[in-house]
Amino acid sequence: MLNPILSWLFLLAIGQAFLIAASLLSVRQPEMRTANRLLSALLLVFAAIIGHNWLGLNHLYQQYPHSALAIVTLGLAVGPLQYLYLHAMLSDQPLSRRALLHFAPFAAATLAMMPFYLRSAEQKLAWMHHWDGWPWYMTVAGLAKLAILLAYIRATFLLVRRVPAESDLVRDLRRLMRAWLVSAALSVVALAMAVLDVEAPLASDAVDGISLMVFVFATAITAMRLPLGYRPRALPPPPAPAPARQRYASKQLSVSDRDAFLARLSDCMTQDQPYRNGELKLEDLAAQVAMTPHELSQLINENCGGNFADYLNRHRVDALKLALHDPEQASASILDLSILAGFNSKSAMNRVFKKQAGMTPGEFREQAKTPA
Repeated sequence: MLNPILSWLFLLAIGQAFLIAASLLSVRQPEMRTANRLLSALLLVFAAIIGHNWLGLNHLYQQYPHSALAIVTLGLAVGPLQYLYLHAMLSDQPLSRRALLHFAPFAAATLAMMPFYLRSAEQKLAWMHHWDGWPWYMTVAGLAKLAILLAYIRATFLLVRRVPAESDLVRDLRRLMRAWLVSAALSVVALAMAVLDVEAPLASDAVDGISLMVFVFATAITAMRLPLGYRPRALPPPPAPAPARQRYASKQLSVSDRDAFLARLSDCMTQDQPYRNGELKLEDLAAQVAMTPHELSQLINENCGGNFADYLNRHRVDALKLALHDPEQASASILDLSILAGFNSKSAMNRVFKKQAGMTPGEFREQAKTPA
């Protein structure tokens, strides 16, 4: 009676995983593209493993011989996908190509398995008939895979703990982490049952499928509470209480601190160009240059000829001017270039540009085309 119920639950979890993955991939929010793709890939990996467990639960491996060891290396991709997804969600820093190194164990294991994967269905069926329990090398590989997964779970916990929990998104991600921990614990049980050939009411395939089903349904519940495909451009730090702001309102930066902070701010604006983020807040920039919001506001107001908004708009106008003078971007629309420069609207861009340059962006571009 239990196996038919689990069988339907596995199919429901597979369908749920595909549905969430499709929903995430359909979100048109550029800054979320990487995070959504990573979570979609993770869900599809789990769907594949649950599907494999469904075959085992229904004793269908021999009817589909190419399923033999088909998902044995996928577990090595789970930890990296979880960690990189959370990194993409909780940080505005884009993932570099070095992030691909996280998948090196998965790629190496898959390449090592290729000779087996390329066998014919008859050869794989004969291999199944001669199966007599887990060989020692598969036991070692399973333990290594489990150790890697647990290491990544620990790394994800440390990553999430560094972020304040005032955001609904962060709180829900922490709940997901607890679901991942439960899944990992059940995976340990499933591996032990398979290696030790334990007699139990539930087969190891069933326990393994349940462990992943927990994650899929936890993700679905989280998605219903708060859409996982969306988040603020940067997770804001908790607002400072009013008394604290009043307490430090009269504190002045020393000359040495001022010069060091100005140099740090200038380097940040030149190299990282945070002003191109149209949602940039004072708190976000302060965090990037390791200053308090009050210190940064004071620094800009007293040394940069305007307030925070004026400071950002000056850099955005300069960036737009360079783009309008660039022959390689002559075919791009002014609106597209202004968005890349950090402006959120055409009206705001025209107003600020004309105030600083004395002419409209269109006139500025035409002037650039006119021979001297």
